Formats: sequence, structure tokens, C-alpha cells
Amino acid sequence: MIFVKHLMDPSVPEDGHRLWVEPIDLTRDLRQWCKVDYFLVSLAPPRELWDWFEQHPDGYEYFRGKYHELLEGKAPKKLAMQLAKVATQNNLTLLHQSSDPERNTAAALYEFISELQAYCEPDL
Repeated sequence: MIFVKHLMDPSVPEDGHRLWVEPIDLTRDLRQWCKVDYFLVSLAPPRELWDWFEQHPDGYEYFRGKYHELLEGKAPKKLAMQLAKVATQNNLTLLHQSSDPERNTAAALYEFISELQAYCEPDL
């Protein structure tokens, strides 16, 4: 299962692996305090697109569309498919820094990965 949470939301055991999906780095202290397990820089949106969305919060549909186009690239899609497979057996939590809990980088990535899960072979 995949969850989407704000970076500052408390960590709980059900989170599984906590994955930072923004194109900005975190200090070592913040990484430890927020219990970030992995940094998915290769799946984060390009900084230019991310900056645009920060300045245009009403432009989520445009941001999501452009971000999904970029995720369709060979390497990002391969990594996203691996996450989709892992999430069929383990919990993953995508962490974002946005003030909007429904329209953010992690939510857009969640949508993309969730669609890929339909292509994952079930374990028999």
C-alpha cells in the first residue's frame, strides 16, 4: 500500500519505508527527525517545473500532466514500476513539503505509481 504524507507528519510503523520525493535536499538533522529512509531524486519533478508549481498553486493539473509525461521516460518509469511492485507487498509512504495535502508532488507520483500497479503480476 502507498500513503502520501507531509514531511512533518508523525512517523508510524504502518508507514513502511518513508520516501522523500521533492527535488530539494534536506539537512541531515531533518532527515533523521522526519525519519526519511530514501531520497527518490530520480523520480522528483525537475526543479524548474517544481518551482513553477510553487508559484502557481492553482496549476496542479498542468503540473501533474507535465510531471507524468516526464515519468514516462524509460529510467523513471522503470523505477516507478519497481515501487509499484514493492507496494503490492509492503507499505511505502511518499513524503512532500506542500501545504496542500491533495495537490502536491507526492500525490501526483502516487497517482502515477497506482496506475502502474495494474500492470504488476499478482503473486500466486
